[in-house]
Amino acid sequence: TMRATACLQLEGATQPLDNILHGLPQWSIDDGNYDEKRNRIRSIVRPLLSEVANMIVSWNPNDIWLKFRRTLLLEALKHYWKYEPSTLPTGVDSLLLYLSATDNPPKERHSEDIIGLRKKCGVSLVAVSKVVPDLLVPWLSQLSGRAKTLLTSGGLSPVNEMHLYEFLSSVATAVENPVDRSNFVADVLASSIQSLESPNIQNAIQSTEGLLSFMGITQAINPVCVTDRDFVKKVNTDFVILF
Repeated sequence: TMRATACLQLEGATQPLDNILHGLPQWSIDDGNYDEKRNRIRSIVRPLLSEVANMIVSWNPNDIWLKFRRTLLLEALKHYWKYEPSTLPTGVDSLLLYLSATDNPPKERHSEDIIGLRKKCGVSLVAVSKVVPDLLVPWLSQLSGRAKTLLTSGGLSPVNEMHLYEFLSSVATAVENPVDRSNFVADVLASSIQSLESPNIQNAIQSTEGLLSFMGITQAINPVCVTDRDFVKKVNTDFVILF
């Protein structure tokens, strides 16, 4: 549970780890050539950091709240991955896996714990991509394939999709070849573009009146509409598809 000893201990370690990794001088991690004292310190620090990174990446808890804590630890590694990215692909793959996590046993509606885990994974993916987008470029095709699978599964919430698109957008900015960049963006946005080109959306955006009606604004004049569950659900669905 959220209040279990293991969860609380890991939560207490997460922020200090992030602060330490963020505050380490570049010379203590990178491959540069420095004076003897710094090289000696680096020879001690790097193996220890590698051990910590491998422990976090290889850890595979079953409990939802431990997965949440692992997500926080993975996000903290973004500062380390900037200089030593060997565990980056596995770490990002874990975050993408958690983005589509479900309850065990499955429920008709996701529990608040699963919703929280998914949301935190999305935030962590974006945070990692902001720091090391260039290091994710070599795995562009794998990321594209994984993203399309997630986006077409129908299992992501609008918030999850937003985080995934922001993550992919950050990676796309690091692609130097304009053709590769445009192909990557077109590939991951294919389902969204297809939705926008559907007759339903095209009819809605042809006129101001059509758009207002599509968004439920015109009908909201009638108080009965805003309390109609089916109507509200349809408006929410249409809004997500359009925006």
